[in-house]
Amino acid sequence: MIDMHCHILPGIDDGAQTEQDSMELLRAEKNQGIDKIVFTPHYNPERISLEKFLDIRADSYQRLQNTEGFSALCLETKLGAEVFFSMRLIDMDAAKLCFENTDYILIELPTNVRPYGITHTMRHLIDRGITPILAHVERYGYFTNDPTQLYDLVMLGCVAQVNAEAVVNGASIKGVSALQYINWELAQIICSDAHSMENRPPNTKAAYRLVEKKLGEGYADWLQKNSLSIFQNRLFDMPVINKPKKFLGRWR
Repeated sequence: MIDMHCHILPGIDDGAQTEQDSMELLRAEKNQGIDKIVFTPHYNPERISLEKFLDIRADSYQRLQNTEGFSALCLETKLGAEVFFSMRLIDMDAAKLCFENTDYILIELPTNVRPYGITHTMRHLIDRGITPILAHVERYGYFTNDPTQLYDLVMLGCVAQVNAEAVVNGASIKGVSALQYINWELAQIICSDAHSMENRPPNTKAAYRLVEKKLGEGYADWLQKNSLSIFQNRLFDMPVINKPKKFLGRWR
């Protein structure tokens, strides 16, 4: 299995703080059957230069690689980032923020307010051959209130990711949204967004099991195949997605 959204690199963001924290998370990932990981530390273009971020990330990754026991895990790893949305992406060398050796970039959106210029910025990236992956789409209230907004971005060429934690906690508002997006095929991948063993531990395997139980084995297999395609920088065929419609006060 593959995890393409996690905060496991040590000392770079609000995830793992030490190499020991990182190793604990990586062992948990490995125990679940994860053998491919993209490290995606937070990056905000409004707060730090791209060059400085890349230097800090490289140093953190080097420290992790030099940690005793890391190589024994036999993980296939890549560097990436969770990039907070900014229209500065239009003028940046965004390819440097893509998952290593791919054309996919993970982008976090503001939680409560749909950002100005989102469609223009996403279209600009796509026109440059970069595919945006929208991080944890179940969090955004503007998608929950009007899922046609997410539909429009997916139709534009974006990929949508949901967090394993939300899927596992299926009774919550975020969990309901996550499963609904998967059912509608508006979300195409599941990732852990792991931060620590106490705060959002790796639980991707449990999420896949719940998807299989609730929606069927076909959905779980489809999600995993999509993740592999992204990791290998291949395109995957988007299904024909019906635009959500509201009927008797509920989105269907």
